[in-house]
Amino acid sequence: MKRLTILLGAILLFIIMGCSPKGASQDALNRMEQAKLAAESAESKAKSLERQRLALESEKLEKQAKVESLERELKGEGE
Repeated sequence: MKRLTILLGAILLFIIMGCSPKGASQDALNRMEQAKLAAESAESKAKSLERQRLALESEKLEKQAKVESLERELKGEGE
């Protein structure tokens, strides 16, 4: 009876340990870290590009205003 109890206990322990959740493998952790770094890099690049876009839009508006001013000046001279 004692042997049967030990055997059943060992089998039960084996089943419980085999079915329990395991931690992520080192490979999975490395891939997650790489993905995190890539995401942070992409966010940084996106912010940089957004700042660049805003600067270019501002430059475009300044140049459009300059063109309009020069066109008005040309129309004034043509009269």
